[in-house]
Amino acid sequence: MSLLGVNPCINVSAPIALSFASATICTLLSLIAILGNTLVVLAVVLDPNKNLKSPFNLLVANLAIADLIVGAVVEPMSIDFYIREGLELSPVTSLKPQVRRICYFISCTASVLSMAAITVDRFIAIAHPMKYRAELSRKKVLVASIALWVISILCPFLYLSVGYIQYQFVFANTAVLATMGVLLLTYVKVYKEMRHQVKEWDKYHDGSAENRAKKNAIKWERKVTKTFLIVIAIFVACFLPALILIYIINFCENCHCLFIHVARDVNYLLILCNSSINPYLFGWKLQTYRSAFFKIMCGQRFGNRVNSISDSLSNAANLRTAESTGPGKARTSIIGKRRAITTRGYHNNTFFRLIAYEESVFVSLSEEFYKV
Repeated sequence: MSLLGVNPCINVSAPIALSFASATICTLLSLIAILGNTLVVLAVVLDPNKNLKSPFNLLVANLAIADLIVGAVVEPMSIDFYIREGLELSPVTSLKPQVRRICYFISCTASVLSMAAITVDRFIAIAHPMKYRAELSRKKVLVASIALWVISILCPFLYLSVGYIQYQFVFANTAVLATMGVLLLTYVKVYKEMRHQVKEWDKYHDGSAENRAKKNAIKWERKVTKTFLIVIAIFVACFLPALILIYIINFCENCHCLFIHVARDVNYLLILCNSSINPYLFGWKLQTYRSAFFKIMCGQRFGNRVNSISDSLSNAANLRTAESTGPGKARTSIIGKRRAITTRGYHNNTFFRLIAYEESVFVSLSEEFYKV
């Protein structure tokens, strides 16, 4: 098959087993994508724990919306296509394949661009944390998200003039390849910056409340960034083989039609697979999302119980540490840190309010433990 020539397999039917196998895989991916991405969107919109309205989480919700469209619109239409292909039935209308492909390109473009936007967000958060907190607002994220969707909606209509195979090649060499380059280059910079920050941690070992808060903030940003680096790795693992297959489909002139059909389906399913994995990675690695998922699925009361158990275990560990340092010293140190956090103005930031709250709980438990 040649990019500039006629597709010699256009009139050759795919094997029935391949069509039904692809339909089955699409069904599973659709169910997984709908459940996971719906939970992520609801977690950010409802925000049951009041801690998911940051710019990063809004970008994650934007990615989840794109992936949800893949699971709720593109994949059901793909299931219908594969079943009809296996049964050798023609589409209900001549527009149906075009609608499916346009939806596919729109949602995949939005997903890829969202990944790029989150990558930039993580780089700024790690490399310039003070600038990130001061300048990156939810309003700017909203404007960036709207621009992202406008580009995603407009670009795929080029498919109507150049055809599916040719536009897929254009898509691979613009949105996917360019984004993959941005992801990998930014990953290297983020990794170097994280190593540099680890070396800088020694400056925050004097035990003051300010340095403790800074260290905790750095730890949190590192944890979120590490989670997203796993998302990037999964993205590359799905899109890089798909990208290679797109080149093979476009330039392999002597390939057997059976191989072309298999390459077509594997390429398509790999890209769809990425949309099903992302939400579960965030739920697996980030406790804020796990807690929100529990509350949404099991109700507020059960979610609060889970948080209570988690807090109890954390406080028990803190008490054991405090006991080893002595009651008077531990209590004085804790109260001093809590007051320092409050009086120095950090309570205006949600993250530091949480730290202050944890310190107050710790003080109460310490007083009860030592019967001060």
